[in-house]
Amino acid sequence: MGCRELVVFMVSCWALWKHRNKVIFDVREVDPHAVFKRVEDVVDEMEGGGFLVARCGGRGMENTAGEVASGWEVPPADFVKINVDAGVKEGVGVSVGVVCRDERGKVLWGISMGQNLAWEAHIAEVSVVFEGVREAVRRGHSRIVVESDCLAVIEALKKKANGRSMFSLLLDDIFFLCNSFSSVLWSYTRRDNNKVAHSLAHSLDSVVGRVEWSDVLLPIANNAVNFDSRLIY
Repeated sequence: MGCRELVVFMVSCWALWKHRNKVIFDVREVDPHAVFKRVEDVVDEMEGGGFLVARCGGRGMENTAGEVASGWEVPPADFVKINVDAGVKEGVGVSVGVVCRDERGKVLWGISMGQNLAWEAHIAEVSVVFEGVREAVRRGHSRIVVESDCLAVIEALKKKANGRSMFSLLLDDIFFLCNSFSSVLWSYTRRDNNKVAHSLAHSLDSVVGRVEWSDVLLPIANNAVNFDSRLIY
């Protein structure tokens, strides 16, 4: 067992014990998807912060074993990249963030949205992909890369998973929208490479609906864009 696999195992044990206590002592229901998403996020943050010596993971669209991206990566020529992120706040609702950038890293547009919905984490993560793809259709893009730090959603999109759950129905809606493009690529990245979308997703202090950004984003997201630009160039 490698270093990263050992850390995943240990974090999983911690997360399962923590949520087991919620069930027994707080009599609260626990969403298994949320538990695994939490494990994924913690391990990604540890790896991104340099706490893991073994660098095993995906690099951009190729997801090549043994390589780790050093930051946000530009899309191929003639493509735009749409980064997405979602957050679920208990008792508040769901917030999502979307940012679209071209092959030079220039911001084309972004979306921040808050909704008073009691969605599970995996539903929120696939819904933000839908929002990003739908906006790309509206703006007339033809070749897109959609990038998320939720591996389960990216794998489901790549496999063209189907079913009758709300998650699967949202996937079907995304696949239908994809007929409008000449080319679509799905990309998984670590959370620390998805900072702009993450900033937009958490930019709304309360549930206020939808805000669209063009060219220039809010300051906290612009700081993340500027940081990415230093890595790109």
